[in-house]
Amino acid sequence: MFLPPADARAAFEKGAVDAWVIWDPFLAAAEHQLGARQLADGTGLVNSFSFYLAQTDYAQANPQLIQALFANTDAAARFVQADVPRAAAIIAPLQGLEAGVVETSLKRYRYGVAPLTPAVVAQQQKIADTFFELKLIPRPVRIADALPAGAGAATVAGR
Repeated sequence: MFLPPADARAAFEKGAVDAWVIWDPFLAAAEHQLGARQLADGTGLVNSFSFYLAQTDYAQANPQLIQALFANTDAAARFVQADVPRAAAIIAPLQGLEAGVVETSLKRYRYGVAPLTPAVVAQQQKIADTFFELKLIPRPVRIADALPAGAGAATVAGR
């Protein structure tokens, strides 16, 4: 059954569910605070990407801003990777989590910014098709229709 993270955690803590599928930092919190253990992860099953989205006309009119965003994101990633405990200490209060939970989560995170590739588009299309087949979305979605012509620097995915 689907439950939002807080409700799923409560159900897991009470023993109302035997297992829980979740992502970080919720996973790290359950490990640290409840002694939960991972039974499996999505390695080899699914690639999880984060996307930066912008209106096409805005991105085309402000390429320097888009590039500055990506440069800043890469610089922040280098900072975190260079000193995970320090980064966790800075981020933890912002997230309302213990520094150890954030540190565990940061160690598992994939960092960086890269242009959207045909392989990523194909993976996202497969997910969209599966969601439609499972009736999680009401009609088919063509991922390519959401991309700007050439899918250049304005559209990126986290590695």
